[in-house]
Amino acid sequence: MTHGQRRRVGVLVVGWPLVLTAVLLWPMHRSGYLLGRDMVFTPRQPLTRASAGAGAGSPRAVPLDALVALGSRIIDGALLGRVLVGLVLPLAAWGMLRLLGPRSLPALLLAGGLAVWNPFVVERLALGQWALLYAYAALPWIAVSARSVRADERRTVGWAALFASVALASITPTGALIGAAAAVVLVAGTWLRSSAVLILAGLAQLAWVLPAVLGSASSVSDPAAVAVFAARSERAGGVLLSLLGLGGIWDRTATPDSRAGLLGYLGTGLVVLALAAFLWWRRTLSPASDRTEWPRLAALAAAGFVFAAVSSVPGGGGVVRWAVEHVPGAGLWRDSQKWLIPLVMVAVLGAALLVDQAVAALRGRSVGSVVVMLAVALFVPVALLPDAAASMRPTITPVHYPQGWAAARDVIAAGPSGTVLSLPFASYRRFPWVSAVNVIDPLPRWLSQPVLVDDRLVVDGRRLAGEDPQAALLAAVLASRGSDPVGLATALADHGVRWVWVERDGGGADATSAVDLSGLTMRYQDNSVALYQVPAPAKGGPGHTATPDRTLRGNRLTVLIAVDALVAGALVLSLGVIAVAAARRCYTRR
Repeated sequence: MTHGQRRRVGVLVVGWPLVLTAVLLWPMHRSGYLLGRDMVFTPRQPLTRASAGAGAGSPRAVPLDALVALGSRIIDGALLGRVLVGLVLPLAAWGMLRLLGPRSLPALLLAGGLAVWNPFVVERLALGQWALLYAYAALPWIAVSARSVRADERRTVGWAALFASVALASITPTGALIGAAAAVVLVAGTWLRSSAVLILAGLAQLAWVLPAVLGSASSVSDPAAVAVFAARSERAGGVLLSLLGLGGIWDRTATPDSRAGLLGYLGTGLVVLALAAFLWWRRTLSPASDRTEWPRLAALAAAGFVFAAVSSVPGGGGVVRWAVEHVPGAGLWRDSQKWLIPLVMVAVLGAALLVDQAVAALRGRSVGSVVVMLAVALFVPVALLPDAAASMRPTITPVHYPQGWAAARDVIAAGPSGTVLSLPFASYRRFPWVSAVNVIDPLPRWLSQPVLVDDRLVVDGRRLAGEDPQAALLAAVLASRGSDPVGLATALADHGVRWVWVERDGGGADATSAVDLSGLTMRYQDNSVALYQVPAPAKGGPGHTATPDRTLRGNRLTVLIAVDALVAGALVLSLGVIAVAAARRCYTRR
């Protein structure tokens, strides 16, 4: 093969994941902001105390919110959302290709395509959980970096790439745990090397661990959530079969319809064959000098499958419920299907090895067999999940915020500072101007003032206990004084609430729709928003004076900012080392 031919093949291999990403995310070409399910982008997300993890709620979006807020100060949230969501899938595919190394063209095309177009990716994007996919995208790069460290643990660039990859996975708490576990398993060896990887992995966790430890939110979760968020069967055969097919997400509305029929079984069959190929041809994956990579990857995949399945098998649910109720931070386990990420990576690698061996067996035979292998590589992922793009379309179709949102925000900005209470007091909304069936309340990412929302989730008509003590307190106030306008106004003022923002077209209203707000002052209203100002609290009242809790929150914020600066500095240093090493390689090639 000539240099020009190799170059064209390289462009095809790198470009194929981009083509499939463009097809999946095609609705994003429309104007507007990405808003659907758990995905929220606003024109300029404010950088608030809650963004750094110093809010009253659980730090589930830390440090993600801070990163998005900083990014939206540079570019508008409409473009930022498209960049962040559009980059994650090619990044995952390119990591898989780098981990595979030189292979046949059909094997590389299948790896790139399957990394982008698979049930796990589609179902998570249908839920709007794009940030979790950064852990999926980072995992093959963690494996590549770990391979470099195992080859020569004295190479600074290998350690720098490892930390940068783990940091990429750590924009969400779940991703941080998956990335840290992968780094430790794939790198651990000598005492010095094991200690170093534990320190690096622990450093990447600080951005979310410290807010969880220092915060006022409950460190444990409602055990009833385990059954609600457990993996579910998509078709006859049970939940384990669905998980083996890289699906089984708890929300049936996020599951493509094709997963329920023959194509779902065929998809599971492909994954099983891929896993068998990974086991059988394990020696063809790693360099000849490194025979420890395969068992490490296999252990990660097996552990991920166990974590995903345990809450859905007899006896396992009780174990997870006990952990969620008694072990701080174990609430991350309740959405169990997301722990499949290592298995997804291994399935992609195994599928590529399977095709690579098939191409080797057919080498020298008819051109037709090569064409068949290329067709398989290109179209099998799409053929097994033909409705992937359609199932994601409502979530990733951009929207335009009503003009009243900006007008009401300006009124608040010109008035007294204080907490904003968002009504209806429910965690999710059903807006007529949003394509998705529902969306998490975007108000905390719209206003620079603290926003109080109900963190109690309602799934299949079942209300789960929240973790934010302030939200629980206000829920009690609304329930007890909702019909007493004067008493409600006084109670809100005493609890530091200065504004009440009512999303009039937000739907999802419950008993709080009967709240009498006539004791408050109307400051703005239109068809979408009604904004009320709460009277100032009586002098010396709880909402007027400084409290020890406020001082504590201020000290906590200082500590969190210092820790975030430390992690950011380590990341910048790592990226600098990587950039210098890349520049040296380019200079040497010349």
